[in-house]
Amino acid sequence: MSSTADLYCDVFSSRRTYAALLSGIAALLLTACATKVPYQSAAPISPAPSAIVPAPLAATPPAANAENIAPTPLPEAANCSQNLIFPGFPESDQQRMRDFACTLQTQYHLPPQWVLPALYNARFNARALALMTPPPPSPVPLRPYPWWRYRDRFLRPDRLQRGVEFWNAHRHILQQVATKYGVSPEILLGILNIETGFGSFQGNFRVLDANLSLALGLPARRAFFLRESAATIELAHRLGRPVSSLRGSEAGAMGMSQFLASSYLKYGTVWDDPPGEGLPDLWTSVPDVLASTSRFFLAHGWRPGQPVLQEASVENPVQAEQFLHGRYALAQLTALGIRPRAGRAMPGNTPVGLLRLATERGPRYYIAYPNFYAIMGYNPSINYSATVWAYAEALRARVG
Repeated sequence: MSSTADLYCDVFSSRRTYAALLSGIAALLLTACATKVPYQSAAPISPAPSAIVPAPLAATPPAANAENIAPTPLPEAANCSQNLIFPGFPESDQQRMRDFACTLQTQYHLPPQWVLPALYNARFNARALALMTPPPPSPVPLRPYPWWRYRDRFLRPDRLQRGVEFWNAHRHILQQVATKYGVSPEILLGILNIETGFGSFQGNFRVLDANLSLALGLPARRAFFLRESAATIELAHRLGRPVSSLRGSEAGAMGMSQFLASSYLKYGTVWDDPPGEGLPDLWTSVPDVLASTSRFFLAHGWRPGQPVLQEASVENPVQAEQFLHGRYALAQLTALGIRPRAGRAMPGNTPVGLLRLATERGPRYYIAYPNFYAIMGYNPSINYSATVWAYAEALRARVG
């Protein structure tokens, strides 16, 4: 732990020296006001408090709740932030929030002058937690939602028309990005269509609030959302924005393509700028969004020039059922009488999967290529990835 963090812990334990530290803490809590990335319709930001208020040590949570406690911080952080309170969160979560504050400083190596003001100004968001909480197990097995119904929600005429308009407005940059990265423009538009309706609804949840609330309320995913909380704080400082100004979905995803904070930091690309030229604007810059999304796909196995899905003819459906899970060489499926109905032939050693999708004509088999699984890196739902492909096919037919 840094010497600054040690100072927090030592001083907060002494009432006599607390008054002397107020002015120093107030300085630490002044967050950056410059906004390098514009944001649409951001809500007013609450001013930072003049100091973080110390509180008596909270009682140790009951042993019955032990499984809900955050991951144990590093040993040297055992007493870190133990005298702080975070007024935006319930009393029952105060100890856990103190643990989070320590973990963000020690495990994720964020300085206390970033962590403590951010957590102090954060607020528990019950709505985000409710939206992200899985439904309780049903005693009756749920009937799978058919793909064609999911697909048709995103292939309505108005959505296709919006895609045509977006294509026409950005045709030049779409072609430039496709030439540089090799990701099909219509696939990128399939993502923007599903995620935000081409930027028309990007979410208005404060991203840090959502991540912290989910880390508190979803124990099985606590490590994931705490990691995203750390990335959100880092992202805000690298963008030069107050943490509370970052807005997105209830899951903490941001911008036109709905990147999580960790993906923003890892794959975010300022279009046509040299490396090291800062972070992109994924809320309003179409070139940055297209380039960053393309980089994400390449990192997840996108193969330029290859197909995504091809409908397959199947000689023996009973035998085909055995190959609905896992990946196989295309030649292996071909030898079993499972072949693409149309499209360019691919090498026999291409790794593929076999899908059975519920269409309005009944079940149909599809061969899934590496590019399909690259889309699943964005969202692990088969229905989602197949719908991105279906939208891309429909859009290509309209724009030529």
